[in-house]
Amino acid sequence: MTKDYNIVITGVGGQGVLLVSDILALAALEESSENRVRTSQLKGMSQRSASVIVHLRFGPTVDSPLVTKGSVDALLSLELSEGLRYLEYLNEDSLAIINTEVNIPPVTFQGRSVEVNRSLCYGCGNCLAYCQVNYYFKGNNDFLVLNSPASSVISGKCVIQDSCTGCGQCFSACPRSAKILLEKNAYPEINQIAEILKKITKNVFMISAIDLAKDLGNPRVTNILLLGILLGTERVPLSVATVESCISKRVPTNLLDINLKAFKKGIEKGREILAENF
Repeated sequence: MTKDYNIVITGVGGQGVLLVSDILALAALEESSENRVRTSQLKGMSQRSASVIVHLRFGPTVDSPLVTKGSVDALLSLELSEGLRYLEYLNEDSLAIINTEVNIPPVTFQGRSVEVNRSLCYGCGNCLAYCQVNYYFKGNNDFLVLNSPASSVISGKCVIQDSCTGCGQCFSACPRSAKILLEKNAYPEINQIAEILKKITKNVFMISAIDLAKDLGNPRVTNILLLGILLGTERVPLSVATVESCISKRVPTNLLDINLKAFKKGIEKGREILAENF
């Protein structure tokens, strides 16, 4: 490649932002011996529940790891509002791929509560495993404010406790959409965020990647699916074969098959975007 390439990847801790950036950085190194690769990771106060942003730059003349505002070639956001948080990096030619999943970090929580539709819930417990608050209590962490897990299964039904922060992450885990989110303060809607971003660049694509991942049977591969979408647009100067090889080197063997399926499904979606828009 003859010019440097700048990517910003953002999301919430626990979504796999760092894995995606690691795979892309390795692919850039393997793609060409002339590539210089620089990356900078900024994790929030709590790695698993706060905002995460990664700058990734590669090319023949790269020195600094930081992307200059207004100069990003591609923005990949694994969470809806995090794409809006870093819009200052975009320019009129930038590609922005935004996952429409809402995953509000507790540190930025502004007032939501979760209720359960007991007629739909059958107590599978999936939401307990996805709950950020439950995760910390499972690790025997001490809380200064919260004094109990946020949810539990009692008599075959999920029960929301007072410690629930309303982050909404349990929604993606519920197979029957039995959760109800009660608004206290407004959260930006998909169309609102898209409208703001499109004032800067027309190349904005809002994608419900978690629904595509659910079709594969595992919402946890959303990050790799989004990586596939990014590559499928052919707006990143890296070959699909090289990135796929690097996925094999960075993903545990027991999870490799489902991640490669997610990557290929993402490639298909990315090529649809390419055919329709570029």
